Amino acid sequence: MSNTTNMSFDWEDDWPVAPVNVSPISNGNKPRTQFKTKPSNDYKNRRTLEKGARGEKMWIPTKFVGKVIGRGGSKISDLQYESGANIQVTKDTNEDKTLLKIFGSVESIRKATQLINEIAQERQRTYTRTQPGSSQFNLGPVVTSSESTNNESASIKTSEKAKFFDLELCLRQEEEYWATFPKIRKTFYEEHPDVSALTEKDVKDIRLEKNNIVVDRVLSTENAAAIPKPVLTFEQAFFKYPDVLSELKKANFEKPTPIQCQAWPILLSGEDMIGIAQTGSGKTLAFLLPAFIHIEGQLTPKQDRKGPAVLVVAPTRELALQIDKEIKKYDYHGITSCCIYGGGDRKQQVAELKRGVDIVIATPGRMNDLFDSGDLYIENITYLILDEADRMLDMGFEAQIRRVLYGIRPNRQTVMTSATWPSGVRRLAVSYTKDPVQVYVGSLDLTTTHSVAQIIHILHEDDKEKTFFDFIANMGPDDKVIVFCSTKGKTDYLSVECIMKRLPSASIHSNKEQCDREQAIADIMDGTAKILIATDVASRGLDIDDVTHVINYDFPKNIEEYVHRVGRTGRAGKTGESISYFTRENWANASELIKILEEAEQYVPKELYDMSERFASRQDRRSQNPKRGFRNECRR
Repeated sequence: MSNTTNMSFDWEDDWPVAPVNVSPISNGNKPRTQFKTKPSNDYKNRRTLEKGARGEKMWIPTKFVGKVIGRGGSKISDLQYESGANIQVTKDTNEDKTLLKIFGSVESIRKATQLINEIAQERQRTYTRTQPGSSQFNLGPVVTSSESTNNESASIKTSEKAKFFDLELCLRQEEEYWATFPKIRKTFYEEHPDVSALTEKDVKDIRLEKNNIVVDRVLSTENAAAIPKPVLTFEQAFFKYPDVLSELKKANFEKPTPIQCQAWPILLSGEDMIGIAQTGSGKTLAFLLPAFIHIEGQLTPKQDRKGPAVLVVAPTRELALQIDKEIKKYDYHGITSCCIYGGGDRKQQVAELKRGVDIVIATPGRMNDLFDSGDLYIENITYLILDEADRMLDMGFEAQIRRVLYGIRPNRQTVMTSATWPSGVRRLAVSYTKDPVQVYVGSLDLTTTHSVAQIIHILHEDDKEKTFFDFIANMGPDDKVIVFCSTKGKTDYLSVECIMKRLPSASIHSNKEQCDREQAIADIMDGTAKILIATDVASRGLDIDDVTHVINYDFPKNIEEYVHRVGRTGRAGKTGESISYFTRENWANASELIKILEEAEQYVPKELYDMSERFASRQDRRSQNPKRGFRNECRR
């Protein structure tokens, strides 16, 4: 901003007057008039009107004003904090530009101007890439001098009037743009001699023994590479990476889990992968260790890269924090991580990103927020993980995920993990992976872990509370229980009742402050609390290996969530018990629940079969007579 003219004010008068000078984004057609700045009654603004302070005006494109202000004024507060200047967005506009006034010292004004220009440049590049008919990547300066303003305005108007665009041209320009980036190294795998010696029959037997691992390509092609063979030990997977083996030894792991046996060779070979396995099966470590090697193996050194190389997207704060905690367990070549999530300290998260990290773990909402503000740079991401993809789709995050993925290199390596395989996850996989290898452990049908005993209590809604507290009264000294409720109100109610009865309990749901949620999880993990009452925010991502019981106080609305709740116990090779309170209102789930129980060889109450039959009969009657309403059915 060397051509910016500063405006010195004479603060001796009550109404300081300053001549209007041309700034880098000023409009040349704006008449050279004077403006008066009246001292504000606000203390923050009055501080800028002290003797010796200076003032400057900037004109920025109106379409970028929202990005300068940020959500709830968060961005402009950050700008003022970082620069030390006071920034005022005025209502003065001139065609497609808006006037900003900046007050402070010469250095603070210079810093504020620089930061604002960086935002404008970043948003202009994103904006032009989404405009039909615009040149996607060959950009001129966003913050312009008065001589170029007319030409820029004319160019924007011409672009906005364009009704058609050349798709091939846009795709070619995008390809040319990404070609300017360094090549991505994906292949780091060398097959161990013991693995090479395995015959096809050996491979088939190993996969069957490892809980029936099934591998296939989602989109089979004629020239597709052969799927790597599974490994049986850590040494077979990482014999070329002794530092990784050292970290695994420190963690006291004995052998790879079934998903890890097959996932590591695939990911180290540079393939896209879709991993489907039950909760608690080791999916996080399956994609994490190849990510470490991927980061270290890129052509551009870590210190010379802008932004992270790995992005992990998770549906909930708890899962994101759990992944970040898992990453920080390993000290591999100084690789750093940052967890960005709603409810956390935004300024602290932005500061961590600016210091530079290798891995970002993000929830979709905060990820979009920081991407919009320009604080999250995603163009150097070469390894993408969508963890618990089915849950993210259930929570309505698909649009937010797709929006960010458009800005990531299309030749990246992509990993998707899920506990189920619904149609939405299949659609996402087809759109954002290239010839992926699908690895699923067990079956694609919904199943629960066989290390958990599942007990179903058929009762009335009014009997739940007494049944629950009878169970709590008979808990053993080493028992820990997670209680799932369908609503935040019910969660708070049970929590208060437990407190009144002096029971060691904690609770979490989405309306609680993040610090309270983290404290509740810490309490249940260290044994301060024996009872954790929660909504489904705790059904995924909580890795507490000594939970002995799960109680479904309210049965979930869909059977997929039931599977995830049950997976909170019986972890790390231990056994557990799941207790579900099933009422007349839950009868729509009876048929699917029976299949889950029968597959796991669990006892199925006769009342559950009766409910399933009655619900099926009701559906038949409604299909034959659609005019018969639900109220009439209830009267029968």
